[in-house]
Amino acid sequence: LFEERLKVFELDAGVDYRLDRLKTMEVFLTPADAEADRKLEADFRSLSTGFTPSPVTLQVHGRKIEIPMAAEGVAMASFGDLCEKPLGAADYLAIAECFHTVLLRGIPRLGPEKRNEAKRFVTLIDALYEAKVNLICSAEAPAEALYIEGDGAFEFQRTVSRLMEMRSADYMALPHAG
Repeated sequence: LFEERLKVFELDAGVDYRLDRLKTMEVFLTPADAEADRKLEADFRSLSTGFTPSPVTLQVHGRKIEIPMAAEGVAMASFGDLCEKPLGAADYLAIAECFHTVLLRGIPRLGPEKRNEAKRFVTLIDALYEAKVNLICSAEAPAEALYIEGDGAFEFQRTVSRLMEMRSADYMALPHAG
């Protein structure tokens, strides 16, 4: 009926200009300090312009996953929020489905004493990578130096490779698959 009586103009440019801002952002910040936190918060504000951030609770198999700050497909959490709690693949897949961009603060150096956290981090990165989620993060060390010794260090190299690829313009241009 509208098309019969009115002229309809398509306003969708096909480009989410907020995501276009990712191209100018530093997406892997080291070290994970107060300066990195300020940059992550500024990036979050830039990516969620016009929306009010608030905590979000995701329900997965009867469990609650708390995301401390989210707005319009963008989430911000700490390493502790996502990798120091008993979360698993289904939880990370839910996060990857709900958010096109995740800002992750404070990735520590990992080793034998943080084996469980390292496994969760690998699972998180796998879920984000497969869903083409953009990742902006701060870490205590460059990706290749995060987990260099101990059980699982060799397997962690695939995660390093994914973290490197997730920084590329080609990866960031991919549509979110969530």
